[in-house]
Amino acid sequence: MGADMLAESLAAIRVIRPGMTLVPRAIVEAILLSEGSIGSARIVAQLLGFRNRFQLARMLKREGLPPLHRLASWTTILSWVRAAERDGVCLFRLAFRSHRHPAACYRLVKEVTGLSWTEVRSRGSRWVERMLMKEFPRSSGFRFDHHRDCRWERERSS
Repeated sequence: MGADMLAESLAAIRVIRPGMTLVPRAIVEAILLSEGSIGSARIVAQLLGFRNRFQLARMLKREGLPPLHRLASWTTILSWVRAAERDGVCLFRLAFRSHRHPAACYRLVKEVTGLSWTEVRSRGSRWVERMLMKEFPRSSGFRFDHHRDCRWERERSS
């Protein structure tokens, strides 16, 4: 299912945010491909050469993207809803498949969506995908600052 999810969601994100730069695009693609978390912000920041998770968070914010955990949470929920639609399984079973505690999964759905699993499931994967896409505001207001972004690249490489 990862390839389907990646292709559909990534195509939609590229339409909404065509000018996304390399690092943020790689992060988004990794989250979609893994259908959720790609690790803690600290680990991801370290692997991408940032000094700390705060520098990663600032870069995502500059790009007009939500925090890493928010993207991962919406993507995880989308993968669960798609699996439930496809296989007809409940979240309890999906939690065990992904080696998570079921109560934590139900809480995640409620925290992120504001709805219960039953409500999210009844709204379907299209609704979840629309909510995920709302996390990527259109780039019309995004302004590329060459000086700032080049400085970030120099700092990152030193």
